[in-house]
Amino acid sequence: MRLKVKNILLWASVVPGAILGGFLLTFPLHWILYGTLASGSVISGVDIEPIERFLAPFVIAIGFVLIGSHIAPFHKFKIAFMLTAIYIFLFLLVFIFMAEVVTFELRGAGALAGALLGLFVAWKKYKIDSGT
Repeated sequence: MRLKVKNILLWASVVPGAILGGFLLTFPLHWILYGTLASGSVISGVDIEPIERFLAPFVIAIGFVLIGSHIAPFHKFKIAFMLTAIYIFLFLLVFIFMAEVVTFELRGAGALAGALLGLFVAWKKYKIDSGT
C-alpha cells in the first residue's frame, strides 16, 4: 500500500517538479556566470545579463526533461520523450499564436536544442528503459 501511494505521488509530481526544477537551475547558472565572469577571474567587466538571458532557456529545457524523467518512478525514457514532446509542442504553440510578441531568436533555438539534448542524455542514461 505504501509503495502504491508513493508511486501515485511521484507520478503526480512529474510535470510540476520538472517545471520547478527547470526554473531552479537558473540559480546555479547565474552563480556560475557571476563567479567566473563578474569576479574578474576570467574576463573582468563583462555584463553577464545578456549571456544569462541567452543560456537560461537552454538550461530550463534540459532541466525540464531530465528532472521530470528522474522524478518518474519507472519508464523514465518514455517520460523524457513525452516531456520533450510537450516542451516542443508548447514552444511551437507560443511561437505560432503569439508571433507578434515572440520572435524566434537564437534563444528559441537554444530552448529547442536544450530539450533535444535532455532527451539524448536521458536516452544515454536509461538506454530505452525496460520499465526502470
